[in-house]
Amino acid sequence: MKIGVCVGAVVAALVGALPASGQSVYVAGAIGAEIVRTSSTESGGSTFDAGSGEAFAGAIRVGTSIAPRFGVELEFYRPGEIEDSSDLPIFLPGSIIGTRPGGGFPDVGLPYTLAQTTRVRTTTTSAVLYVRQPVGRRVELAYLGGVGFSRVVREIDLGFPGVVVPLPPGILPQLYSTRTTQYAVGPVVGVEMRAGMTEHLQLVAGLRMHTVGQSVVDGWMIRPNVGLAWKF
Repeated sequence: MKIGVCVGAVVAALVGALPASGQSVYVAGAIGAEIVRTSSTESGGSTFDAGSGEAFAGAIRVGTSIAPRFGVELEFYRPGEIEDSSDLPIFLPGSIIGTRPGGGFPDVGLPYTLAQTTRVRTTTTSAVLYVRQPVGRRVELAYLGGVGFSRVVREIDLGFPGVVVPLPPGILPQLYSTRTTQYAVGPVVGVEMRAGMTEHLQLVAGLRMHTVGQSVVDGWMIRPNVGLAWKF
């Protein structure tokens, strides 16, 4: 709810800043990728992080100029899920699973594999200000900076799929799942090339970087993308 209020306030501010006439409005669609690098921990030959990885993504944008070389843009960016699987070997004493010396198994640690699958998706709505720099008759560079409102969903499946010895109920669940949703606000910067193909159609290619610091995702999101923009 809070993030909706923040986005609404930003949109209202952008609309209020638009000139009454002479504005150049565009809508754009883009496909791209999301490259996430987060804090990580290595232990026992396994690596645990908050969602490092890569995924394909799509974006929808709407923007307008507010001066000859300045403009504002609102972007909705939705990537695919970034999935990571890791296995951690653990040893359970025979006494926990009900074995005793002479009862078929010695009272020593029995090997089990703790399997963990993590899926993370960071959907972002960004409001940015851009500055255009012409580099030719049909080509220009745009430098962007603003704020991104992120919704991070993290799902974890945890369990012991390879249990061979029957265990008493409640000792080791076959599968345990959690889902965490968290909202964040962070800066976004980027640069892109805009090349005119026709009077109204532009090819847009660029790179944007977001920073998100929180308990779910703590790191960088790098988003290369390419798309088409239609200028009205």
